[in-house]
Amino acid sequence: MQNKINRRTDIITIIIFLCLIFIPAVLFWVIPDIKMSEDENRSLQQMPAFSAENLVSGKFTRSMAKYYADQFPFRNTFVGVKTLFSWGFLINENKGAVITPEGWLIQRFDKYSEKSIAEKSSEELGGDLTFDENMANIKNNCGYINNFYENIKDLYPDINLTVAVPPRKIDVMTNKLPAFFPVDRNEKYFAELEKYINQDIYFNLPDVLKSHNEEYIYYRTDHHWTTLGAYYAYNALSEKMGYTPLSINNFTIEIASEDFYGVTWSKAGAKWIKPDIITYFKRFDELYKTEIHGSDKSRILYGFYDIVQLSKKDKYASFLGGINSHISVYIDNDYFKRKEKLLLIADSFGQSLAPFLACNYYNIEIIDTRFFNDNIYDFIKEYDITDILILVNMENLSTQNNLVKLTAK
Repeated sequence: MQNKINRRTDIITIIIFLCLIFIPAVLFWVIPDIKMSEDENRSLQQMPAFSAENLVSGKFTRSMAKYYADQFPFRNTFVGVKTLFSWGFLINENKGAVITPEGWLIQRFDKYSEKSIAEKSSEELGGDLTFDENMANIKNNCGYINNFYENIKDLYPDINLTVAVPPRKIDVMTNKLPAFFPVDRNEKYFAELEKYINQDIYFNLPDVLKSHNEEYIYYRTDHHWTTLGAYYAYNALSEKMGYTPLSINNFTIEIASEDFYGVTWSKAGAKWIKPDIITYFKRFDELYKTEIHGSDKSRILYGFYDIVQLSKKDKYASFLGGINSHISVYIDNDYFKRKEKLLLIADSFGQSLAPFLACNYYNIEIIDTRFFNDNIYDFIKEYDITDILILVNMENLSTQNNLVKLTAK
């Protein structure tokens, strides 16, 4: 009798073992390949093309390994379970994102490549930079900005120029990090910035935001500041830029979405983290138009928000319709015409700041130097710009060099 039970147990074990091996293998070939991961906000590896050259070089086998990893059946579920399992064993980090007990996901920036760009092969490019390369980018970008300022003083001496660098979440929300978490290298980023930037045009945003870090000023699942964080930046910048900010009580606060999952959530795989809330601070929005320029993207929004984006993964793109090379925000009414015209040179942090600035500048031209390729000085003349705000967050300032475009006369 006992032998029959043992044999039945062995058979069941073998069946389960074979199912675990063959069912995923069958599903792998039956389920169609997925081109894009909405959760991770990235393209997934597709079946690589075979060639003798790729096989000999090892490129084919590396691509095939990525293909299996990206297209494994129920991959998102397994990623979430793996992250939850690790977190249960007090491993509070995944893919460079710190997972805090309070449900915050904070991207860390103190891990660097061991190879410089010059030492990397073509397949290794696009990854992390070395610490020295980050510092060099900050120094170089400060040089481009300082050069731009000198050119502006020479060509358009009446224009007021301000530079503000939105800090990364890890620079501000240090109160959310685990005890004794290392932040010494992060502090060197802004020390390097203040060392090289012209202090006549620089405004210190980190200190402003740190004074509010007990509030909901950054999204828990994303790297951007919230609308409240953007308001505090708008309120503080008035001191440097010379406008009178509106009180927060002048705005009607509207909840736009309660299920926003940001970029950091996509990377971390912490599926149990609750979504963020996106709010709009509204005041006479019906007076404004947002014009998105570009041959394939030209369109007009009535107000500041592209509501269609709220039904998509990247809900932050609802601010001004998302990232574009050139956007105009203005009041289309002669009664409100004023001479002040602001040029906002910004990355995506400017999207949620612009509606506040529009309360004081009824005409704003917004460009993103990552995609804008026209001559900046001709642009300033064409649009009769009177004020300029450069707003590039520290992550981009330390990893990119697009601001070199500001120096081309």
